[in-house]
Amino acid sequence: MTEKITILLADDHRSYVEGLTALFQNDELLYFLGHVHQPGEVAGAVGRLQPQVVLMDYSFGEGQPDGVETAVEVLRDFPNLKIILLTSYDDAPIVQSALSKGIAGFLLKARSRAEIKKAIEAVAAGFEVVEGGMLRHILEKNNHRTRPEVDGMPDQASPLTPRELEIALLVAEGLSTQAISERLFRSANTIDTHRKNIFSKLDVHNVAELMNWLRARQLV
Repeated sequence: MTEKITILLADDHRSYVEGLTALFQNDELLYFLGHVHQPGEVAGAVGRLQPQVVLMDYSFGEGQPDGVETAVEVLRDFPNLKIILLTSYDDAPIVQSALSKGIAGFLLKARSRAEIKKAIEAVAAGFEVVEGGMLRHILEKNNHRTRPEVDGMPDQASPLTPRELEIALLVAEGLSTQAISERLFRSANTIDTHRKNIFSKLDVHNVAELMNWLRARQLV
């Protein structure tokens, strides 16, 4: 029998806690150890219960440390712990801050229970799960580039927004508009509009030319 993934939930919204608790009950792969309501309770609960994964709210309310601050403190004592932050806002600066501090996942609370379950399984297996799918890849490439030029080209800021660059990478992987729509939880029309904007901004006319643009900037 496969060993279950043990989970602790840290969130002060009762209805959300009840909903996720229902998700874990009698699950074949997940085992719910319990929940705490305040950020100051997380480290103690982790020490007592030894979960593999902590699902933690990003915002605990006025006057409380946020999820990133809390995660940093907990990870100092439990570096192998996997923490997924849950938030109501898709905020790239927050995501970047979270990723740089060793947090394993960042998801919108609006994700379905099935998607949250998949995220838990992924981080427990050693993967990172970030809202938008490719944002981690994009941020790492941009942050770790040290050369002033790549293939003789000036290292200029990308003309694409983070969302457009994310979609460009998925297009380069060969995903269809519908597949990208399902992965990013955006309508097919929205993805198609982004795709047209990407091709227009970069002055490329097909996927091969898009791949060349991405390779020149060491993004693929």
